[in-house]
Amino acid sequence: MNAALARRQAGLAGVALAGALGAIALTSIGDDEAPPPRQVAVEWQQARVAVLALPDEPTACGETLASSTAGVSHPVLPCGARIVLDHGGRRAETEVVARGPVPAGLAFEVTPALAGRLGIAGETEIRWRFAG
Repeated sequence: MNAALARRQAGLAGVALAGALGAIALTSIGDDEAPPPRQVAVEWQQARVAVLALPDEPTACGETLASSTAGVSHPVLPCGARIVLDHGGRRAETEVVARGPVPAGLAFEVTPALAGRLGIAGETEIRWRFAG
């Protein structure tokens, strides 16, 4: 083997070694501790709601609503999404139990049981936010 070829192979081996050490160093950076959890600001939103007429068949969420069911119907939020409603100083954490269209001008419909807990009769303004 000639000297030029030996120098070339030694140089390539050195570059490969440096690359491998750099890769090892980069993969171990940050392994010591996980990043802190993100803090999400929870903001209240205004919404107009009305009391839901209980359907005779299971909802799109697969629930058969009873007179004691406390929850909301919403056209977009996924089934089971946890939210907090506030009306006149009364608060209740609840979940989406039905999905589908709501009457024009409304954001939610609340079940009669939830309406009773919050003191809602007919259409009214409430505040709501995601639970958590």
